[in-house]
Amino acid sequence: MDEVLSPEILAELGLDRFVALDLETTGLDPEAEEIIEFGGVLFENGREAGSLNFLIKPSKPIPRQITQITGLSDADVREALPWEARLPEIRSFVGDLPLVAHNADFDLKFLEYHARRVEGNFAGWDPREKTYVYFANLRLDTRLLARMFLPFLASFSLSALARFYQVEQPQAHRALPDARVAGQIFLKLLEVAVTIPPKDVQEILRILEPTEEPVKLLFERLAFLHSSGRYRIPDLPGREKFTIQANFYNIVGEEVRPGTGKLEGEPIDEEAVAHFFEADGELARRFRSFEHRPQQVAMARAVAEAFNQGQFLVVEAGTGTGKSLAYLLPAIQWALTNEGLLGKVIISTNTKNLQEQLFFKDLPILSAVLNRPFKAVLLKGKGNYLCLDKWTTVLRDLNFRLAPHERSRVLPLYFWAQQTQTGDIAENNGFQVERNAGLWSKFIAENNYCPGRSCKFYDRCFLMRARNQAKEAHLVLVNHSLLFSDLAAEQAVLDNYVNLIIDEAHNIEKTATDYLGIQVTLWDFREFFTKLYSKDRMETGILLQLKKRLQLASMNPSHQKALLRMVERLIDGADQGRAKTHLFFRKLAETLREAVPENNTGYGARHRYTRESGLFKAVEALYEEFAQHLKQVQSELNDVIEYLKNLPEETFEYQKQIAQDLAAQFVQLDTLINNLQFLMAAEWDNFVYWFELPSRADSDDCRLYAAPLNVSTILSQKLYAGLRTAVFTSATLAVDRSFKYFRERVGLNLMPPERVNELLLDSPFNYQEQVWLGVPNFVPEPSHPEFLPAVKRFISRLVQELPRGTLVLFTSYSMLNNVYQAVRDVFEAERIPLLGQGIHGSRHALINQFKEVEQSFLFGTDSFWEGVDVPGKALEVLLITRLPFDVPSDPVIQAKTELIRQQGGNPFMDFTIPEAVIKFRQGFGRLIRNRQDFGAIIILDTRV
Repeated sequence: MDEVLSPEILAELGLDRFVALDLETTGLDPEAEEIIEFGGVLFENGREAGSLNFLIKPSKPIPRQITQITGLSDADVREALPWEARLPEIRSFVGDLPLVAHNADFDLKFLEYHARRVEGNFAGWDPREKTYVYFANLRLDTRLLARMFLPFLASFSLSALARFYQVEQPQAHRALPDARVAGQIFLKLLEVAVTIPPKDVQEILRILEPTEEPVKLLFERLAFLHSSGRYRIPDLPGREKFTIQANFYNIVGEEVRPGTGKLEGEPIDEEAVAHFFEADGELARRFRSFEHRPQQVAMARAVAEAFNQGQFLVVEAGTGTGKSLAYLLPAIQWALTNEGLLGKVIISTNTKNLQEQLFFKDLPILSAVLNRPFKAVLLKGKGNYLCLDKWTTVLRDLNFRLAPHERSRVLPLYFWAQQTQTGDIAENNGFQVERNAGLWSKFIAENNYCPGRSCKFYDRCFLMRARNQAKEAHLVLVNHSLLFSDLAAEQAVLDNYVNLIIDEAHNIEKTATDYLGIQVTLWDFREFFTKLYSKDRMETGILLQLKKRLQLASMNPSHQKALLRMVERLIDGADQGRAKTHLFFRKLAETLREAVPENNTGYGARHRYTRESGLFKAVEALYEEFAQHLKQVQSELNDVIEYLKNLPEETFEYQKQIAQDLAAQFVQLDTLINNLQFLMAAEWDNFVYWFELPSRADSDDCRLYAAPLNVSTILSQKLYAGLRTAVFTSATLAVDRSFKYFRERVGLNLMPPERVNELLLDSPFNYQEQVWLGVPNFVPEPSHPEFLPAVKRFISRLVQELPRGTLVLFTSYSMLNNVYQAVRDVFEAERIPLLGQGIHGSRHALINQFKEVEQSFLFGTDSFWEGVDVPGKALEVLLITRLPFDVPSDPVIQAKTELIRQQGGNPFMDFTIPEAVIKFRQGFGRLIRNRQDFGAIIILDTRV
């Protein structure tokens, strides 16, 4: 720090004196919760020069969850002074100095609100805005700066940054130590900031120009520092360490090319593959922690045999088998032994977690152990990759392409875009793509946008690089979504392949159904018209950009006027299109709501329709008018595109990019028109059709869906017919130790029987020793009116008598919410944290919080029945409220059961029971994740 942040530089930045602060509170909402501890540290010339710390007595008990996090109890604050008595000390301590905090707006909103409460002044207060009167100091947020400078970090918590910068954190989640750490981390981040090249400082200021973000003032001072020329800014030693963690890659063995081999398929040594996993094998010799598992040996041998014989293999490998290595090794050996198309293996997973485990953990292990190098590529859909052409276009044309509220949200992309090797947004945890999906869509190559080899960024294109490398790879890792969307697009991305391994294969029927289906929503059309033209907050859109550029262009006046008239007509059409969209969907929602019983319009309720239903008669005229307008817009859009094609290049600024944007929108509109027509007609008998209504009566958000009724024939004809070898594996494929149900659902029963082999491997875990199973006989069956009250009573008693880490699985959101509301007060009284899906944040955030806070309860449904991996004491009790039978009235379930009945089958035994068994086994598998785990499974459904 001494070398970079001299007292003179700190003074020039106005940061020679600042206060780092932190609060501990009773919760997250400043209007409902209270401050229980203040910690502030004064820094002068980069060193601690004073501090202020005290506890504050709240007006209500401290929740148990807060006590577990902070260690602060009611006894600790019993003798403390109240907030009103401490506020003057805080204001005196901070004065008008810059304030530094981690997630600064959280702390400052608490301080501001409770200062206003004392003063009785709520004029202009809005918790959603950053309106400060009593703490209007410059606010600098270490979390935002870290997200900008360190986008590759897995976490941006204060503890994670302390570990990264090797700053000692003696006691996390206490105000004074956390304030001290925040101040030290800020100085580390400031070291990076002052060494940012002047051109990047200016670019960030250009991005922030229309905003009032506090960080803009910091960059203005950095710009002045550079322009003054009075200070020599040395390069930060090892600066790359602080700005990039380049451990992210999507190619293993980049320089390796597939070897040669016989085109008819040269066999691999099955016994050598199996011995690799034996007690005296290569893995055991190289890794002390390796556990010999006979099941893993058997699976590896079977996969090797499938490659040699050109067979399809269905293998259930129980939790703990080590199935990923058991199929990766023979796949690598096969690809290394054989040439090109015959050798390449596609590996598909359902979840991101497994995909990352394979690529970043398992493949490096095998790469280190094997004597021969191999090449593997992690490939994703185009929506995951940064398009450099779009990125540079947006940065050059900020005023037309980014709204003011989007400016600060783009900052975590800036340095990442300079540093990334893959362009895969999943590696940029600083950007938080889930929260910024709309913004991210401005930086990806949409359908028909990509100019291909004519793009000036083609040689650096992340998407093209990954796709081209995948063509030459031994292994290509994808997810089920890409596998089946590529299948629907007739292998536009993955090219030809003949070897396929599908892990988490119990999901493939559902994923195939989703990706071979069709949907249309109000928001699809809104998004289309908004991209063309919008005047909601301000005028935006591609057509506005085109209009402004044409007005400034030096071109033939007659051409200019003609094109401007066409653009104005199209702007008017887009404006009308938004209105007609809402009119159509509002009438559609009203019509369909009348056809549905009042008690069946809740969130997520799905309702089947057929062409015989006659549900759309009341909106036929409105639909025809809407469809006609869409076609008119499409025609006018095509006219503009064709006119632009005939103009000389660079007639106006951004001509090429605007033309590409319009072409992409034309393709999007064509898809929307065709999809809406398909769904309104409902003519295909091999599809099931349904609609979803908004839960709010004043909402227009009605949605139409269609999905293939049976994907088995599609998979057989479009996928399996081109494969030489395929492996289907999961921990849950069998029903009553038979694969018959799985084979029928995914079309393997349509294959020649001699081509499909099966292997059933039990888990190496000792469930008799590791699991206690209980089924309370005093709980009535789910159909009984007392079932739900009994579940509420049981959970209330469980939290009082067995406060252990508990995952409670439900089969519906309505039941989850009902029980949550009923037992919430009991949990608060017991000071036990209760987390609820759809109530307390994203699935990822819930699982992380559940892991971190001991004795917490997590209520989940559907997606929580699988993919939750919480080993150890964080999860010791699994409570299954009822058996996971599908809802009989669900349109897809209803249509499938009708089809089975028409074919002479028994829907309950042939479909309902097998589906429930597979999902139940997935849920059961959440408890025991390793040999050291021990816990209890309680099933409240006595039908088990």
